[in-house]
Amino acid sequence: MLWLLLKRENLILKAVNTTIENFSESHLDEVFAIEEYSNPTPWRIQTFQKVLENRTLSFVIKSNNKIIGFCIASAVHDECHLQNICVAKEFKRQGLGKSMLETLITRCQVANLKQVILEVRASNSSAQNFYKQCGFFEISRRKDYYKLGDGRENAVLMCLSLEKQFL
Repeated sequence: MLWLLLKRENLILKAVNTTIENFSESHLDEVFAIEEYSNPTPWRIQTFQKVLENRTLSFVIKSNNKIIGFCIASAVHDECHLQNICVAKEFKRQGLGKSMLETLITRCQVANLKQVILEVRASNSSAQNFYKQCGFFEISRRKDYYKLGDGRENAVLMCLSLEKQFL
């Protein structure tokens, strides 16, 4: 029992002493490396470079000068489009994803945005459950939205209202 407690505390300590930085060109290599092993059809590095050309709500989370997570999002009119959020493998299931979502919501509120929308793979039930626990709800589906090997996969479109919902 004690070893379980120590293991949990060690995991929590890994996420302590983090810093948030606006996504910049200096982060590209580390962000791309996390994306490559986390996504079945990862974004190309050119996609991340395109994000940098526009003013966005995007940021990275660092621990000990190493990127451990990133969030790519943009403001469109009065809403935020969460395009990509990812946590490094060794930091998964430690609350970092929720912390990044809370940071994004704060940024959205400062920018007076009304809602956050996102797409998630129809097969990714764990991500859908995570978003539902954070107050998101399904509003639609997009047929054949994601590439999947030699086929396509539907996306679940989800929304979080910022006018009445907080994490």
